[in-house]
Amino acid sequence: MSDRGLHEAELRILNAPFEERGWERALEAVADATESHAAQLLGIGGPLLVPLNVFVGAPASFRHYIESAELHGPCNWRVGSTTVPMAIQHEEHYRAYRLTHQTSDYDDAASEMDIQFGCQSAIIVDERNMVGLALLRSRRNGPCDEEVLSRFARLRHQMGRAVQTQIMLDGEASQMMVGDLDTLEGATILLDRHGCIAAMSPVAEALFGDRGPLRLTGLTIRLLDRTENERLNNMLARLLRDDAVGVVEHLRTGRSAMDPDGRWKIYCTRLPHRHDHGLGFEPHVALTVRPVD
Repeated sequence: MSDRGLHEAELRILNAPFEERGWERALEAVADATESHAAQLLGIGGPLLVPLNVFVGAPASFRHYIESAELHGPCNWRVGSTTVPMAIQHEEHYRAYRLTHQTSDYDDAASEMDIQFGCQSAIIVDERNMVGLALLRSRRNGPCDEEVLSRFARLRHQMGRAVQTQIMLDGEASQMMVGDLDTLEGATILLDRHGCIAAMSPVAEALFGDRGPLRLTGLTIRLLDRTENERLNNMLARLLRDDAVGVVEHLRTGRSAMDPDGRWKIYCTRLPHRHDHGLGFEPHVALTVRPVD
């Protein structure tokens, strides 16, 4: 493993937010610099469950494994062993997780894909969402040694910087859109593909008060009534999966499960994509809330 390959991978990562297929090329460079079979940039949480999944190094025949939300749940010892942002987990942590959890489904998939070894680090972690970088190593690659872990530590640090740059760029675009939407009647909130708030109009901020219909968990919106909140998440998931621009869905909600008065109507509208090579932090859905007389 050469220092030149490591330096090239760092440059690829830092340039990823500004290039077509930049993130895919960055992951290819990460795998090459660590002599690993594959690499993955994964997002978990929100209405789509797996809103971000950039995977390089695996044949197309394994897409059903890579795209399976079930295989990224509790049975996945990579996801399950995640702790705090920027901490690194590897084979030792995977073994410990398998001792206390039922992981046979992911064990079988990892064996068939030949990705039993590796390491990973969460770039972003909060109550509802996670974005992380992983090396996936084959039987031929073997477990991570000190050099691999040292290189991964450097690369995950640069990946953290690049992801924050992408969020900043998408946040600027969100604020510009709010300026355009603020002239519309009602309060408007822009949500990204992860279901997180990308931006909101000043009028919308009052909706999170004691007399408003919305509550905030991390950067995600929830309704007080559990059934209504599930309906909202299902509605957002349908819109985020649909490529049709301008599709609108709506629901009515109260301030709480016990409050039949003070009804509100929530409109959700699918927005056009700004680009296809980002990480999903740009606005995907506009949520507008209006009181119902």
